Amino acid sequence: MAYGRRVAGALAGFDIGQSVAVSERACVAVEAMEGTDATIERAATLSNGRRLIVVKVSKPHQDMRFDVPVVGPKTIQVMRRANASTLAVDAGKTLLFDRQRLLQEADESGIAVVGVKD
Repeated sequence: MAYGRRVAGALAGFDIGQSVAVSERACVAVEAMEGTDATIERAATLSNGRRLIVVKVSKPHQDMRFDVPVVGPKTIQVMRRANASTLAVDAGKTLLFDRQRLLQEADESGIAVVGVKD
């Protein structure tokens, strides 16, 4: 997770994307224009069945009034299909859309949702 946060933070600093999927300290996929869910789906095709950790961060100078990092229940569903074990997000800087349902789906899927503060 720490490795994924370093990679995602670097990418966000260049305004490339906000999410990465990592496995065994290897970056499997980085988000560009396709969005988080598509990045996870692509990572699943590249990971050869290995467990994934998905990391989503905010951009260093992100205007939280207009552009907030978001994950929702669909992200958890995509993660389940992709064999992902963990979703790590910036605590206090990520909107958990339909939070109760997201957390319920994560719990039922055995996916840990972790809020990380720098």
